[in-house]
Amino acid sequence: MHRRWFLRTAAPAALFSQRTLGGRRQPGASQALRCYEKANALFVAKKFPECQQALDAAVRLDPNLLPAWTLMAKLAMGMNQYDLARSSLQRALAIDPASPYARFLSGFLYHLENDLQLALPELEKARQLNPRDARPVLYLALTRESLGQTAEASALYEEAIRLEEAAGKPTAEPLLAYSRLLFLLGRLNDCGKLVDRALRLEPDSRDAHYERARLLLTRGDAAAAAAEGEKALRLSGGITDRQVRYLLVRAYQMAGQDRSAAEQAAALRAAEAKQVR
Repeated sequence: MHRRWFLRTAAPAALFSQRTLGGRRQPGASQALRCYEKANALFVAKKFPECQQALDAAVRLDPNLLPAWTLMAKLAMGMNQYDLARSSLQRALAIDPASPYARFLSGFLYHLENDLQLALPELEKARQLNPRDARPVLYLALTRESLGQTAEASALYEEAIRLEEAAGKPTAEPLLAYSRLLFLLGRLNDCGKLVDRALRLEPDSRDAHYERARLLLTRGDAAAAAAEGEKALRLSGGITDRQVRYLLVRAYQMAGQDRSAAEQAAALRAAEAKQVR
């Protein structure tokens, strides 16, 4: 889920307030904004080295341009450069400690680093600063779940789903995240309903097809699980080929299709051998 989220666009600078843009403007502010907008477009196009160059130019021209620092942090997180991400967020929060987006990214980074107790207050602050934003609520849910607080996580997942629906922009992400928790809790009917909703929103979601396949396999419908697994394998997403093929091996074995199971097992071994080399 994390990688997919990082490929989404950051907000255009025109949507930021004067306070968010850094308060008192620097002499090169207009040119800095243009550099930021260029960096944002390059980020969306996945041209990450060029994006970094444009961001460096933006903050050189205007060191108080907060959206440039948050995009720099987001870019660094996407490349697993967590030290650079943290220093960029420190700059952003020094400019505006009450920036909901910078607070969210700070909590998100702690979540990625598995510093869950540090993630909680940052995500809670982001939630307070912008109660309509589903993102901090979703990652609060994920963090609470990781801490074993399943009741709190369930309530937060439901809140994140409601917030996305209220904003008119529902996605499969909170539905699938919640479905995984319900699967672990043995609430298979409720899990299935969420997976179905996710697939209605995003019919080509690899993750959703994988979750449906996993649910079907648990219910003993091996043939249907294999069919869903094959669909997932043809799509791209956060779930890895290894996870899908492992599920397919189990599904085909349960269905008595030994040849298909052997083919998937061979593909798994080939992929693992390639990684070793």
